[in-house]
Amino acid sequence: MKCFTHSQVDAVGSCKYCSKGMCVQCAKDLGIGIVCSEPCEAEIRTLHSMVRRNRKMYAFAPKSHLRNAIFCLMLAAPFIGFGLVSKSRFLSLYLTVSGVVMLCGAAFSFYNSRKIAKMASSE
Repeated sequence: MKCFTHSQVDAVGSCKYCSKGMCVQCAKDLGIGIVCSEPCEAEIRTLHSMVRRNRKMYAFAPKSHLRNAIFCLMLAAPFIGFGLVSKSRFLSLYLTVSGVVMLCGAAFSFYNSRKIAKMASSE
């Protein structure tokens, strides 16, 4: 592969952002990869900071999903309860189905909480 800017010189690597080939003269080492220009450097620094921030937040994800599961469960119970005692057939069906949907949401959120916690502990 040849350098994108200097077409007669062999490339020593490719830009981490745009994947253009670069020679020694064009390459700028950031410590997290090499880039070919200032715009690519800004993008890579931004992406790197986002990844670092997301890794820190990953520890909170299981608790957030578990909290969502408890909230959905707390909402589902009254919906199903009022749906079962309601005299109106339509309202009874609507409330019961809504409660069951919330129960499914709670189960899904609980499952995700366990799954994320397991993935986080294996890293």
